[in-house]
Amino acid sequence: MAVACGLGEREKEVLTLLLEGCSASEVASAMVVANGTAKSHIRHVYKKLGVHSRDELFEKLGIEREEKSKQSV
Repeated sequence: MAVACGLGEREKEVLTLLLEGCSASEVASAMVVANGTAKSHIRHVYKKLGVHSRDELFEKLGIEREEKSKQSV
């Protein structure tokens, strides 16, 4: 799907992180970029895949979305 939609290498990395349930901040940390840059990459991925939200992304790919469980301290 990523190749068919013309995603670049960084966009593929963003897609993988999104599918793992990472937030925009977590994507930024994992990619060692600013939050704004991560959000820009996310917008580009959404646009190229023709979706407007994470829910639409998961639906389009036919993946059941699981929320990351937050650990209590």
